[in-house]
Order: sequence, then C-alpha cells, then structure tokens
Amino acid sequence: MKYGYILMNEFNYRVFCVTPYSEQMKKLNKFLLIDDSRATNFFNKTIIEKVDCVEEVVVLENGKEALDYIKSGVVPEIIFLDINMPIMNGWEFISEYQKLEDKYKDSIIILMLGVELNKQEMELAESFPEIKGFQEKMLTKEAVCKLITKYFEGVNSTVCIEHCN
Repeated sequence: MKYGYILMNEFNYRVFCVTPYSEQMKKLNKFLLIDDSRATNFFNKTIIEKVDCVEEVVVLENGKEALDYIKSGVVPEIIFLDINMPIMNGWEFISEYQKLEDKYKDSIIILMLGVELNKQEMELAESFPEIKGFQEKMLTKEAVCKLITKYFEGVNSTVCIEHCN
C-alpha cells in the first residue's frame, strides 16, 4: 500500500494520507515553459509551483532561447511548448529539437494550445514522436498532477500522488 497526500478524491471528499518524510520530498528537477506571453508564463509557473512537484520552473519566451538553454546541458523533465511565438515557433523548435544529440532529448514535450489544432496541425503534431500530449494553455493543478502520475513513478507532491489507498 502506498500512502501520500491528496486533496480531493473523485467524490470531492477531502482525503489526507500520511507519507514518510523521505517519500514526501521526491520531486522532479526542472520544467521548462516556452511561451511568449508573460501573463501565461506567470500563471502557469504559479500553478506548477503550487503543485510542488518540481525543484525549478524555467521560463523562456521563444524556441531559440529554449534550444540554446537545452544545448547548455540542461534537460528538463517536461517542456510545455507554445506553438505561436516570434523568432522560433513551436513547430520550428520541435524540428530543431529532433536534431539534437540524444543526451539532450529526454524531455516529455506537451504542446500548449490556445485553440484547437486544425486537421493539418494535428497530423503534423502526431508526426513528432517527441510530442506526448496536448494541454490547454492555462494549466490547472489537476492537469499537472495527471502529467506527473502518467509519466513519473514515485514523484510526490502535497497536492497530488499516484495512489492513496
């Protein structure tokens, strides 16, 4: 049986479980937000920090800055990627990301969507194996928790956890 914290269960009842201190502290290292909207970045960074599942949230405003950052040797666990940005948009970022050495390509890329993709964009997105999912541009705590539990085993936060039986 695994124990951890959860704020609300599927019936909207508050549920609190106890986790040993050492397990409570396991966090991911780094998330990367790539979006040219400072307001969106501020909001999403705040949501991620409230989930308390990652040590650092890095914010960059275009794909070129993000590629340079990754090439410096920093590989975030999750990249939240906007599509429409100046200098280098999301599609251009992914094309260049594919060309990086493997040691830089361990990130899970989540496309951040302000609007639904059209059929052509959806087909393009599906052609990139690096793209693992889609998310509305404004994150929620629940969305962050779902990503964590889907891709990272054993990561705990005070807001979400994989199992609390």
